[in-house]
Amino acid sequence: MDRTALLEAVAAGSATGSALAERFGVSRAMVWKAVEVLRGEGLVIEGTPGEGYRLINPAGFGAATLGWRCGRPVQFFTRCDSTNVQARQHLAIDPDSTPLVVADAQDAGRGRRGRTWASAAGENLLFSLVLRPTVVPQYAPRCVLAWAAAMAEVLDVFVKWPNDLVTAEGAKVGGILSELDAEGDRIRTVILGVGINVNQREFPNLPDASSLCLLRNEPQDRAALLGHLIRAIGDVPIDSPPSLGCWRARSHTLGRRVRVGEVQGLATALRDDGALIVDGHPILAGDVELLA
Repeated sequence: MDRTALLEAVAAGSATGSALAERFGVSRAMVWKAVEVLRGEGLVIEGTPGEGYRLINPAGFGAATLGWRCGRPVQFFTRCDSTNVQARQHLAIDPDSTPLVVADAQDAGRGRRGRTWASAAGENLLFSLVLRPTVVPQYAPRCVLAWAAAMAEVLDVFVKWPNDLVTAEGAKVGGILSELDAEGDRIRTVILGVGINVNQREFPNLPDASSLCLLRNEPQDRAALLGHLIRAIGDVPIDSPPSLGCWRARSHTLGRRVRVGEVQGLATALRDDGALIVDGHPILAGDVELLA
């Protein structure tokens, strides 16, 4: 049976096993088994004779919980190589799909410029979302900037050019790796790979890293957070070049002295194609180092 639909029914209010069995066309035993699977995702569901099932604590993490929170199917892995790799493999089988791939842990996560993205298992958000902007390929970086800014708005953090999510002090809480597949003047897909430090508290050998838990002094509901992020990404219009106003408002880079490769100076502006203007020079790619 559809466990996400079952969870939606239980979350809507008390529902007896017999009523749920009739609704989904299964036996009461099958309903009970499905509820046990939901409990295995960390959800606290109370079952009372006569009153039925009630959702007491919604902070679970698994395929059904994530599908319920995100309002769409989720391809969930307890552990995988990389969510971007899994998204590409899904597209190879179903080229017209737009999968959302989530992992509790990954073994071959990558950051920008070929770096490794390390994340403690079971504590953070690791996901890839396939998107299909209808803008021409040269505006794909602008879309990614807008998606990054939308996520920063949800998390109440800032964006460091081009797509890092950082605290007000500049500590990194998230990173974005986008992969573009285009043909001529048409974007086939953008795989948006995202890693966000949510409940991790220690970062060995990463002194400039932080997490939402450390920022807010309490554990966060990862599934609920993912739902908010997916909706925010989906709200960014991609049938024309999206506005970069939110990125500029959330920027941790503009107005600061920076070094990008051989160029250093004041980061004064973000060009409409996503280029960072440093001391009059447009920078299209590179790592930003903040200068005193």
